[in-house]
Amino acid sequence: MRLFTAIELNEEAKQELMRLQQELKETLPCRKWQTKPQMHLTLHFLGDLSSQQMELVKQEMEDVTASFSPFSLTLANIGAFPNIKRPRVIWVGVSGHLKDLDSLQHTLAKRLTQKKLYSEDRTYAPHITLGREPRMEGNADSPHLPGVYPVSWRVGEIVLFHSTLTSKGPIYKIVSTYSLRA
Repeated sequence: MRLFTAIELNEEAKQELMRLQQELKETLPCRKWQTKPQMHLTLHFLGDLSSQQMELVKQEMEDVTASFSPFSLTLANIGAFPNIKRPRVIWVGVSGHLKDLDSLQHTLAKRLTQKKLYSEDRTYAPHITLGREPRMEGNADSPHLPGVYPVSWRVGEIVLFHSTLTSKGPIYKIVSTYSLRA
């Protein structure tokens, strides 16, 4: 099973992301735009794991969330990987209680890594993907990037998702949800 852990967004945040996509489509068309149901804040991409490994992930998520309290995040800015002049991914960053987010992500990453369920060399960069493989048109040095309305939401749980790749894009299904309950 292809799995990842994530934080879901509230409806207002998803609506703002859809608005941003509409504006971006006029000046920065992408080969693939995320759909509203695909929008989330990834914590860990785990890749293909067996059912037995998935059960270990669930146990670690249960244990870790017991020591964290809910916190708030806010949509912040638009950016790109690797950079805006040569973008491959267009994303929206977050602000707010980033220390809480980083601590949650790091704590779970450490435990999953110890059990050989996760491996990542890159520093965690929290973002919500809007589109992939943009085609720079017009003035490639300065694409128009719309302003982000700072929508906030309460993070009260984390989710384990199963991702199925299809010709029409990935389909995400919730496997289990874990409440932050410290």
